[in-house]
Amino acid sequence: MGRATMLDVTTPQTGNREFRDEIVRLAELTVTSSMLDGLTFVNCTIIGPAVLLFLHDVTIQHCSWDAPGQEAIFWLVEPGRAFVVGAIAVQNCTFSACRFSQVGVAGDDGLRETLARAF
Repeated sequence: MGRATMLDVTTPQTGNREFRDEIVRLAELTVTSSMLDGLTFVNCTIIGPAVLLFLHDVTIQHCSWDAPGQEAIFWLVEPGRAFVVGAIAVQNCTFSACRFSQVGVAGDDGLRETLARAF
């Protein structure tokens, strides 16, 4: 059995690179890939259910989660873990003034601390 690899596409299913004042369903953006790369979301409602795995160069400014607190959204990924299956990888993306609904975040303890300051 061969190694599984993550599909890499440069544009989401919709062809948009920027979303403004929209309701964005993550399932629609991940039809052909499990990665969001190089996208900007401004004043959007981001709808799950989904778990986001932030890889690098992800900016989150003035956003909120429909959740009772950080522990409700955070999924711990232990250091040294090579693969995470089922999460949406996110890199080179900006989320500004967005509201996340039924969206969790996966990461290490460093990300947990960053989220704790945000909540």
